[in-house]
Amino acid sequence: MITFRLMNKKVIDVAYTPEEMDFLIKGIPKPGVENTLDWLPDTAWNMVQALSQLEEFKIFAQNMEKDAPTRFKDWYNELAPEDVKLPLEWKKLDSTPFKKLLVLRCLRPDRITVALARFIREVLPRGE
Repeated sequence: MITFRLMNKKVIDVAYTPEEMDFLIKGIPKPGVENTLDWLPDTAWNMVQALSQLEEFKIFAQNMEKDAPTRFKDWYNELAPEDVKLPLEWKKLDSTPFKKLLVLRCLRPDRITVALARFIREVLPRGE
């Protein structure tokens, strides 16, 4: 929470929108769209649908479902997906770790604690 507060006060320079911060903290799923990915739990799919409401992630669900489902499945099944680049153009999220947290929040909530700890170590001065 301290790190997020410092980000809000612009003491730490991390690019994010208020909607993205709300999504990371609250994570309210958006049910109603059928999940056609047999490997992905419905709870994760509903979170992906909510993520797709954010401007930068508009086509994320489509990319997962139609453009590269096998590659997303491989990423999903990684032991430490926070260390692996996402498929397609989403690999660019490695240069914006806050935004990659949003994807982890959806697809691998079991890894969000590890990813948040790493994010905090990286953005705080002398975070190590």
